[in-house]
Amino acid sequence: MSWIRLYLTVEGETELKFAKETLASHLARFEVEVRPRMVLTNRKLGKRGGALHFQRFKRDTTHLMKDDANREARFSTMMDLYALPADHPGWAKAEKKSKPADRVLELEKALASELADSRFIPFLQLHEFEALLYCDLSQIQSRIEDSEKAVAQLQQEVAHLNPEDINEGETTAPSKRLIKYLPRYEHLKVRVGAPAASAIGLPALRVKCPHFGQWLARMEKLKETL
Repeated sequence: MSWIRLYLTVEGETELKFAKETLASHLARFEVEVRPRMVLTNRKLGKRGGALHFQRFKRDTTHLMKDDANREARFSTMMDLYALPADHPGWAKAEKKSKPADRVLELEKALASELADSRFIPFLQLHEFEALLYCDLSQIQSRIEDSEKAVAQLQQEVAHLNPEDINEGETTAPSKRLIKYLPRYEHLKVRVGAPAASAIGLPALRVKCPHFGQWLARMEKLKETL
């Protein structure tokens, strides 16, 4: 029986690297071939990554699903709740939810309804990829020189929060907090962020980031959906 082809649309280069180097090898154990791709942001120029607009994402994903209409093809996303575009479906209902976890589920439900293909399984990260790094900040510390003091201060700031509860504020989102204490991270994001998440390991990530863990568990069972 054929493997599952999982087309994973990610938001940026850090997620792309993580998908290629960590998710692909893990999901291969479940006969799932990960085909990561950055979201298309300018079709005319063929540009991928950068500012996201929902209608562009929808057109791009719809074309992709038409190009591979086979039953073994599956489609998912790895995009951030933080700075999600205002034209994303489901915002009206989602904003009424007090808990971010409930908001993201509402937005994912609306996204699945908008794409209207049972092979499409949306995933929005609470609140962005960098939340995964808070599962073990020592992995960032080991990759950025002279960062011990800054990481200790950051750990103290978020000690009362679970990684997926670090919010979507313009100055308090996971990446913004990292950059506040470690300005170099902004320029080292791809080189440091993805390897750090990989080093933390999927077992720890899925436990400490349950929304991510639930999505990963679903990806592991894709072969069962044929």
